[in-house]
Amino acid sequence: METYDRLVPLYAQVKQRLAERISAGDLAEGDFLPPEHDLCAEMGVSRITLRRAVKELSEDGILIRQQGRGTVVARTKLRQTLVSLSGFSETFEKDGYRVDHDVLSADRDLSDSIAETALGITRTGRLARFLRLISVDGRPFTLETLFLNQERHAALLAPIGAGESFFQALRNDGGPMPATAERLINVGFASAEERNRLEIGPSQPVYHIEKTVLDASSQPIAFSRLVTPTHLITYSLRC
Repeated sequence: METYDRLVPLYAQVKQRLAERISAGDLAEGDFLPPEHDLCAEMGVSRITLRRAVKELSEDGILIRQQGRGTVVARTKLRQTLVSLSGFSETFEKDGYRVDHDVLSADRDLSDSIAETALGITRTGRLARFLRLISVDGRPFTLETLFLNQERHAALLAPIGAGESFFQALRNDGGPMPATAERLINVGFASAEERNRLEIGPSQPVYHIEKTVLDASSQPIAFSRLVTPTHLITYSLRC
């Protein structure tokens, strides 16, 4: 049976002990917490006390409460510099992570006014679109809807459709490489389909990012919409 300091709020001590178990690896990334009843009995506290500790750990991004599934230990946040021109693969693979691109759908000859404007397309039917689930070390990380001018980048369509990263396909093609990138970032919530793909609950915030990649002559190369759970990544700004 656990013993507690009477001078410190009980929920705070429970929170600290759960955090220590996570730091020690007793509860690893992706593990679900034991059932509430078992944890209460193990720690000798009431459900009210345990729930407050879990609530605060969730607010701190250490735990994630998934409706209908339980509470899971969050992954260590990855970090990406906002001014970086690299994609997810280039950013994380150099740090030893495995990055996979699962193409969920691919379409051509479609219309999307926002993507067309971002890519400088004035005639409809020139867009190619790829919906991709990007995973890091086998776990869902972000949903990306990638738009390309299918006439300008026809050679990229097959390799991207086969699961190659956009930057690698661009490099192999020998075309103009990214020189700048513009990002519009908002925080909100994912749709039911997005939550299912990303394996998150309805209360988990996500980054909604619109990204336009341009070459050295300021010509747009690609436009993307990304949905990334906020507990998976920290963005930094380098000036």
